[in-house]
Amino acid sequence: MLLTKMAARNLLRHPKRVAITSIAIAVGVAGFILFDSLLSGWFTETERGYRNYEVASGRIVRDSWWQERDELPLSESITDTAAVTSLLDDLGVPYTPRTEFLADLVFYEDPYPSSGVYPTRVVAVDPERDARIFDLAAAMEQPESRGEFLTDDTDGIVVGAALADDLHMEVGYPVRLRFTGMEGYEEVVSSRVIGIAKTDSPIHNTTGVYMSLEAADYYLQTDGAVTGYALEVPPGRRGNELMRALRERLPEGYRILGYEQIAEAFVAMQEAESSGANAIIFIVFLIAAVGVSNTMMMAVFERRREIGMLRAQGVTDRSIVALFFLEGAGIGLVGAVVGVALGAGVNVPLVNTGIDYGALLGMQGDVVDMGAIALPSALKGVWRAQAFVASAFAAVAVSSLVTWFPTRRLLRQDIPTNLRHD
Repeated sequence: MLLTKMAARNLLRHPKRVAITSIAIAVGVAGFILFDSLLSGWFTETERGYRNYEVASGRIVRDSWWQERDELPLSESITDTAAVTSLLDDLGVPYTPRTEFLADLVFYEDPYPSSGVYPTRVVAVDPERDARIFDLAAAMEQPESRGEFLTDDTDGIVVGAALADDLHMEVGYPVRLRFTGMEGYEEVVSSRVIGIAKTDSPIHNTTGVYMSLEAADYYLQTDGAVTGYALEVPPGRRGNELMRALRERLPEGYRILGYEQIAEAFVAMQEAESSGANAIIFIVFLIAAVGVSNTMMMAVFERRREIGMLRAQGVTDRSIVALFFLEGAGIGLVGAVVGVALGAGVNVPLVNTGIDYGALLGMQGDVVDMGAIALPSALKGVWRAQAFVASAFAAVAVSSLVTWFPTRRLLRQDIPTNLRHD
């Protein structure tokens, strides 16, 4: 308690130095919070797009299909669909069937600029059910999209906008699909582009090819089988209970895939980007730590005579180290409090309004057209308690720990040397 009072008095003796150092710490803390808010907001928005077009709350597939998922094997489709749908209906879980298969898009010169073949993944959907869970049908209503969405009785395909741009596709253009059917025979089907969808999911804009499940069932000869069922459960406790009940009651040989499994490539990319961002944040904190360290070193060396007097009066070296440690922690605490308050204050408009980077790029409207993706023009932040706690803790820790080095250096000298005038 005595050391704490002494540390407080010493801080009050040098208000200007404390204020300058605390401001530097506060700026670093606030910058960390805002950077983390915007980065997390970007990740959240990208993840939301992935969930709204691909993942939903999860997907039911056969174990054997998942083991060979890179090949999208039709031979491992769910044939006993009644066993799965009856369970979903019994639990009241909304679902939509989907069949995914590999195919080649074959196109010829006129109307295309040149002939070619484009390997892709085709997703066959039930237009009515799919629209209840995913946003693809709604994306067709956006001004950046063109054409129409699928219906049960159409043989056409809907493609992503970036893919259409790469292949110079337009609504109404003919195309052929070459694929291997359920029985293992190669099939070639003539079709046409009925819709070009521009979404806020870059994956679907660059690779998305969709057709109706009814048409796919006919051409693939799947006899009603599908490769999986996408699910939508409410967030929170109720959703967790439904997923747990599904896992317990699913027939043997089936599994429920979560977001991390379905989007494993995207999650890996997100983790890599997050690691890079954390490295940048670490460098920023390192620079701030150097500044704080210099300030604290000056403060310690200016008080070498005071240290000598304390030692001459019998104060132990450990107590002196603890005294400066508490002083550094106090400065860090002041900076952390100010920084957290500043970061929270600036983060309010970031979360509610965001940064209109569309206007910065000279684009008008609520959507920024970036070729492969159409994004909301406002990049919004999010509230993350971890960022506030981590930045405040780091500020206090750095400010206190940097006092150790100059203090120990002075304590290695004898008392007369500490008391001697320079």
